[in-house]
Amino acid sequence: MRLPTTGSRWVLCALALTLATNTAFADKKKKSKVKARESVAACTTFDQLDRDDDSVDLVIGSTCEVAVSCSVSWSLICAPGSKKAHKTQHGQAFSLTATQSQSTNASAGTCGNDGWTIDDVVWSCNPE
Repeated sequence: MRLPTTGSRWVLCALALTLATNTAFADKKKKSKVKARESVAACTTFDQLDRDDDSVDLVIGSTCEVAVSCSVSWSLICAPGSKKAHKTQHGQAFSLTATQSQSTNASAGTCGNDGWTIDDVVWSCNPE
């Protein structure tokens, strides 16, 4: 007894489509269970705290689940707006674990009695 070719082709196609759909659906389920990583920008903070002396504390904090490497840089301008104004670049890099913070002191002590400005403060953190 011979099966009709048209019908068996249709059954084979339907079976192949069913398997392909189930496989794609199972892969989608697996992917949706993977925990989305938190953005480093969402779990790090920056703050500037003025001190009584001629300095500012630049503070980076982390609540990230992974260790992060951070950096902060700034410009110190002594005697801004005058003929003897001069600008120097400063910076520091460090690692932070979860729930840790690091403070860096931006001091204007080298300016003496001249006025000063701390400018161009840039900070960033990336996963280690």
